[in-house]
Amino acid sequence: MEAYREGNIDEELCPGADEMRAGVSDTSVAKADTKSLEDKESQVSDEAGEPQQAESLDSETLSHAELKKFFQEALSQLLKKDPILNDLHPQVTLEEVNALIELEHGRAMKVYVEKADGGFWCVVVPREATVHDLKKALKNHVALMLNRKGVKKKINWKYIWKAYWLCYEGEKLADDRKKLLELGVKNKSSLTFIKRLRERNKSGRKVR
Repeated sequence: MEAYREGNIDEELCPGADEMRAGVSDTSVAKADTKSLEDKESQVSDEAGEPQQAESLDSETLSHAELKKFFQEALSQLLKKDPILNDLHPQVTLEEVNALIELEHGRAMKVYVEKADGGFWCVVVPREATVHDLKKALKNHVALMLNRKGVKKKINWKYIWKAYWLCYEGEKLADDRKKLLELGVKNKSSLTFIKRLRERNKSGRKVR
């Protein structure tokens, strides 16, 4: 009888299988809740850090802008004091520097192209440059000048070359493959634009 009672007491005190499973389930739920809470805290921490990171990026951008401005001002002062580089723009490009070096060593030449308003574009090309090279250099030079003036207008160079010739001392630069030196163009030569006249071919059709 005592043994039986003890057995009953043990059974009553010891948790059954269902209770044990319930205990394990409660523990899993508690762990899941803890993990969910940690994830939320991490997300809140990341969101709180984003404004600080954005503020840091703005500070770096501002510092870079200030540094760039300081560099441009210092470069401008250096260029003004140099007898060779004093005609360069403060926002000088590497191509412009290289062209000027080539010009000083006699490996390039300066060519002036008259504009419609009576002014001139000054283009530096290699001494062995062709008419095509000159046209390409002129296109890049004009685009750079307009950009520095804040002008967003684009020139249709295909139309320009269809409607006009480059001309040197009355001679049209009609062959793009010809070297400028062969056409008599030398350092500090001045070129002009002349309008192409329509001509008729053998079939009677008008051509430029």
